[in-house]
Amino acid sequence: MVYSTEAIVLGYINYSETSVIVKCFTKKYGVKSYFIKGIRSNKKSKIQLGHLQRLNIIDIESKENKKGELSYLKNIRSLISFQSINSDILKYNTGLFISEVLISVIKHQETDIEIFNFIKNSLIWFDNSEKNSNFHILFLIYLTNYLGIIPEKNINNLKFFDIENGKFNSSSNSINCINGEVVGHLSLILGTKFDYSSRVLSNVKQRRNMINLILKYYKVHVPGFKLPKSLDVLNDLFS
Repeated sequence: MVYSTEAIVLGYINYSETSVIVKCFTKKYGVKSYFIKGIRSNKKSKIQLGHLQRLNIIDIESKENKKGELSYLKNIRSLISFQSINSDILKYNTGLFISEVLISVIKHQETDIEIFNFIKNSLIWFDNSEKNSNFHILFLIYLTNYLGIIPEKNINNLKFFDIENGKFNSSSNSINCINGEVVGHLSLILGTKFDYSSRVLSNVKQRRNMINLILKYYKVHVPGFKLPKSLDVLNDLFS
């Protein structure tokens, strides 16, 4: 059976001297890996490596293989050509960080149109926005809603956050309970949008504290979650 679907490129690895295996989050079938033969050779091909840049939004045509076998990509068509994400060094490395997170948290091979559309629309906003220093942090916080692990809102302005249970408390009740400025910032961010006008997370220290909190939260709530290798590079660039 031949099918077509929108897809977000998560990354690819080289396979043999001329071929690659690309991992995509597809709109119809969830996460799938595809074999592309001869894409790294000198021969002309309708599929180019440029199609496989991380987070590219593409339309793919593939033939479904037997269960457990890699599918072959027959054709790729670019749907959205990002401009600033692929040319701005800060945005490029932010995209690298996000793609690493997505590989670690989105593993299901089933349809999830809501999360697909959230990622797609977020990337479109990011590509067109000039205010983006907090995008990677906000993206991870908003993504928790689609993963079913969103923290409860702090409606009573409590001072402690229980990482293990995703709740705000009036006092510390475990070793995974924290307080301080970062808890107040998390309270303010929950429920906002990417273009929020608050001055929350206005300096390097605040951003680092928040991303460390969110990654710790992911590690507790997402089985097998791995810390992105690109985090140190991203922190250095934003400093």
